[in-house]
Amino acid sequence: MKVKIERDTIAIILLICIVLICVVTLLGFKSHGEVEDLVRQQFNEQQLMLARQAALGIEGFADERVTIIEILARDRSGDSISDITGCFKTIYEETSGFYSIEFIDANGVVVYGYPEHSAPVGYDLYAENMSGTFDSARDKKETNISSPTPLFEGGLGSFIWVPVYEEEEFRGVILAIIRTTTITDRFLEPIMQDRTGYVYMIDNKGKSLYDGTRREAIGKNYIKMLSEDNDAWLKILNEQMNGSEGTAVYFDEGSRSEQIVAYAPVRWRDQLWSVAISVPASEVDDLIRSVYVKQMTFLGIVIAIILGGSLGLIVMYSRWNKTLEAEVKLKTGDLIQSNKELALANERLKELDKLKSDFVSMVSHELKTPLAAMRTSAQVLEVTDINTETKGEMLDIILRNIDRQTNLVNDLLDLSRIESGRMELKFEKLSLDSIIADSVESVRPAAMDKGLTLDVELPDGLASVKADREKLTPVIINLLNNAIKFTPSGGGEIIIKVRELNGQVEVRVSDTGIGIPPEDLDRVFDKFYQVDSTLTREAGGTGLGLAICKGIIDAHNGKIWAESELGKGSTFSLTLEKWSG
Repeated sequence: MKVKIERDTIAIILLICIVLICVVTLLGFKSHGEVEDLVRQQFNEQQLMLARQAALGIEGFADERVTIIEILARDRSGDSISDITGCFKTIYEETSGFYSIEFIDANGVVVYGYPEHSAPVGYDLYAENMSGTFDSARDKKETNISSPTPLFEGGLGSFIWVPVYEEEEFRGVILAIIRTTTITDRFLEPIMQDRTGYVYMIDNKGKSLYDGTRREAIGKNYIKMLSEDNDAWLKILNEQMNGSEGTAVYFDEGSRSEQIVAYAPVRWRDQLWSVAISVPASEVDDLIRSVYVKQMTFLGIVIAIILGGSLGLIVMYSRWNKTLEAEVKLKTGDLIQSNKELALANERLKELDKLKSDFVSMVSHELKTPLAAMRTSAQVLEVTDINTETKGEMLDIILRNIDRQTNLVNDLLDLSRIESGRMELKFEKLSLDSIIADSVESVRPAAMDKGLTLDVELPDGLASVKADREKLTPVIINLLNNAIKFTPSGGGEIIIKVRELNGQVEVRVSDTGIGIPPEDLDRVFDKFYQVDSTLTREAGGTGLGLAICKGIIDAHNGKIWAESELGKGSTFSLTLEKWSG
C-alpha cells in the first residue's frame, strides 16, 4: 500500500511538474510574441522618424535657396544687369548648396554665370529648343522649379527659374542650379553610417534621385526596373509617388532577403520627392533573438528547478518573470529614449524652419521700408519746380535709407561670418578708456535728444584688455544704443561701469528703461528675436544686434549676459581677458 501511495505521489508530482512546465512554456511563448510585436513597432517608428528628419532637412535646405534667389530677383529688379549679376559671387560664396547661378536675358541667351567655368555663356535656349521652362517662368511671372535632370557635367540637378520683372518689363531669368548630390551628400549619406541597409530617394514619377547601394540606378525609373512578381515593392513605390508616408515590408531579390522600408515625402514647392530607408528585417530579428535567447535560458532554468521541487519552481519562475519584465522594460526604454531624441531633432528642424520664415519676413520688411521711402523721395525730386530746401531733404532721406540697407547687409554678413567661424580677429593691447570714450561720444547726440544722462565710472589704473578694436567698439555702441532706445525720454540715466574681477575686465551698461520680462532674458541674444512690447515695436530693429554682440564676445573668449527688472531697467554685462603679453 505504501509503495502504491509513493507511486501515486510521484505520479502526482510528475503530473504537476508537467502541467507547470507546459504552463510556463505557453506563457513564455506568449510573452515572446508580445515582445516581438513591441520591438517591431518601436523599430518601425524609429526608421520612420529618421526618414521624416531627412525629408524635413531637404525641404528646409531647398526652400531657403529658392527664397534667396527670389529676394534677389525682386529687390534688385530695377538695377542694371551687371549690378544684378554682381551679387552672384557673394550669394555663391556666402551660402552653400548652389552649383551655379546664371542670368538669361529676355532673348533666352545666357549672358553671365558664376562660377564662370560652370556657366555656358552664349548658350541660346531658343536655338537649342530648350526654352519651355524659360517661357513658363516668363509668362506666369512666378518661380518654376524643374524636376532633377541630367547636367552637362554629369549627375542630376534641379533648375530654379526665377523671372525678373521691372514693373511690367521682362528683363530675363535668374537660373540657379542645385546638384542633387549636394542634397543627398548632406542629408542622406550620413544616415546609414555603421548600419546595414541603404537609403534611396525618388520623384513623383518613380525616377531614382539617389540610391545608396546601386549608383547605376540613379536617373532611371524604378518601376521599369522591377520584376513582374515584385508586387510588394511596386505598391511601396506607388505610395511614395503619391506623397504618402509609412512603413512596409517587401522581398528584395538582389539581396534575397526581406526588407523593412520607412518612407516620408519631400514637398518642395511644386516638386514631390520621397525619401526611403530600407533595412534588412534581420536587424529586428537580431533584437528579438537576443531577448528570446535570454528568455529560453531562463525557461530552461525554471524547468530544471520545477523538476527539482515545487518550491524551487515557484521561486525560480517568479525571479525569471521579474527579470524578463526588467529586460523588456530596458529594451523598451532604450527605444523610447531613441524616439525622444529623434523627436527633439524634429522639433529643432521646425525651429529652423520658423527661423527661416522670420528671416524672410524681417529682410522683406527691412528692405521694403527704405525702398519705399527712397522711391517716394525720388518721385518728389522729379518735380521740376521743387525748391532747393526740399530737394536737400529728399536727398537726405535717400542717403539715410541707403545707409540703413547697407547696415542690414553688413549685419547679415557679420552674422554669417560668426556662425560659419570665418570671422577674423586682430588682437592687440587695448585701453578700454579710449574705446568707451569714443562710444559715448558716438551716442551722446541721441541721448541728449531724449534728455538722458550718460555717466561713466572708470577706476584708476584700469588694466588693458586683449581685443580687436574694430570689433569691440561696435559692441559697446550697440549696448549704449539699446539702452537709449528703450529708456523713455526725460530724466532717464545710463551708466557705464568698468571693473576688474577674477582676472578679467567687466563692462556693465545699465539703464532705467522699460526692462525685459524674465521669460525673455534667455532669448534676447537669439538672432531675429525681439521682446514683444509696444516700445520695442516702435523702436524697430532687425533683432540681429545682440546676436552679433554675443558672437563677437564669444570669439574674444569672453561672456555676455543680461539682467533686468521689468519697469525698472536692464543691465548688460560683458567680460574680456586682461592683456598678459
